[in-house]
Amino acid sequence: MAKNQIRSQGSLSLFGSLAEVGHKAEEDVFTWSQGLAFHYSNLLEGLAGVEQEMKERLLKDVWQKVAEKAPDVIKEKIGLRDPVDINEIGATLSQILTDSNHPAIKGSGKDVDESLLNWVRLFALVDFNIYLRLENHLGTKDGYPLYMGLWEKFALAELDEVKKAVGISGPDDVDMDKIGELSKIYWESIACPYRVKKHDANVHEAELLACPYWDNMREILGEGTARSMTLKCEAAVSTNYYEAILKALGVFDRYSFTMDKFICCGDDVCRVRFERRA
Repeated sequence: MAKNQIRSQGSLSLFGSLAEVGHKAEEDVFTWSQGLAFHYSNLLEGLAGVEQEMKERLLKDVWQKVAEKAPDVIKEKIGLRDPVDINEIGATLSQILTDSNHPAIKGSGKDVDESLLNWVRLFALVDFNIYLRLENHLGTKDGYPLYMGLWEKFALAELDEVKKAVGISGPDDVDMDKIGELSKIYWESIACPYRVKKHDANVHEAELLACPYWDNMREILGEGTARSMTLKCEAAVSTNYYEAILKALGVFDRYSFTMDKFICCGDDVCRVRFERRA
């Protein structure tokens, strides 16, 4: 992105946070582009049991709403046009998921910085609309578990790599030190600066100082609209995310997870806490 270009608050949040966690746009653009493709693939899988006409209505509604706010350049790259063709969009995202050289990944902006910013914005818009359209079309009872399952798949998708990075080969390797390392890796993978507030054998507590994902969602949609989603789902989805990890590690009986502060719900930081069960 040109140095003399005035950056939005969402942009300042993203690139300031990237610098703080030591990441580069050239690397993180894959996290967000292929992550979105993975998210959408999981949505399609989750909707497999939904009647076809309802499924198509829901998906078209998602993309029509996304099209109202998404940057034009990235809409063009993923095939989001008027009228919406969900098959074309799905095919493009499927290609992005499996091809790290796909031109849309780094070509959705003037340079890789703008491409990354546009992918973060698109992800925020798509995720927001997935939740709202599931709720609108299927109702909370059926839509909410499906949405929660999308993020649980994210939690488990990279777990083997993270386990390798922190030296976990089985449940006996897991202690609070390893859990703290793992938590930091997960949060910093989405450019959330991570500050440990308390750490010992029984407790790991940390604060997330910024959330570029939320800052961009809020900037695009407005705070009130964005919170119409986050206030409903953030606590349960986040808790389930890390409980799924603890279960997969085989230590859910020994450790618990909670979050009691959320930037996207009005707090100054997000706060995460792992505890050894009594």
